[in-house]
Amino acid sequence: MEEVYLAASSAAGAQVRVESLVREYQTKLARYVRRMVGDSEVALDLTQDVFFAAYRTLQADPDRPLTAGWLYKTATNSAISYLRRKKIIRMLPLDRDHDVRSWRIDEQSAASVDLQAALSRLPSDQAAAVMLTSYAGYSSQEAATLLGTTSDAVRQRVCRAMKTLRAIMTEK
Repeated sequence: MEEVYLAASSAAGAQVRVESLVREYQTKLARYVRRMVGDSEVALDLTQDVFFAAYRTLQADPDRPLTAGWLYKTATNSAISYLRRKKIIRMLPLDRDHDVRSWRIDEQSAASVDLQAALSRLPSDQAAAVMLTSYAGYSSQEAATLLGTTSDAVRQRVCRAMKTLRAIMTEK
C-alpha cells in the first residue's frame, strides 16, 4: 500500500513541478524554438514535447533539478532533430514561408526582415550561439552549457557570425 502512495505522490509532485515550469518558460521556449524552425505551430509542438520530456524525467527521478539550461538544451535538441528529419540544412530557415502574423511588430520592418534573412545564411553552430546570446539573453557561459561547448567557443562563434552578418548586410 505504501508503494502505491509513493508512486502517486511522485507523479503528483512531477506534475506540479512541470506546471510551474510551463508557466515560467512556455512563452520563452516557444519563441526561441520558433526562431530556430521558422514555424509557429511546429514550435508549439516541439515546446510541448520538451515539457513532456521534463514530466517523464521527473517521474523517473523526482529529486532531479530541472533548470532553464536543461529546458533550453532539450528544446535546442528537439528543434535540431526536427530540422534534420525535414532535411533542412539551416537552423534558421527564415527565407521560407512562415506565419508572419506571429512576428513581433518590430520584426515586420524591412531592416529586421533583412537581418532575419542574413541570420538564415549563417552556419547552424554560429546561428545557435547568436540566438542564445543575443535573442535569448544568455551569457556565453550559459550558452556554452546549453550547446555543450566552451564559453570561448561560443564567443568565437558569435564573433565570426557578426563578421558574416556585417558583410551580408553591407551587400544590400
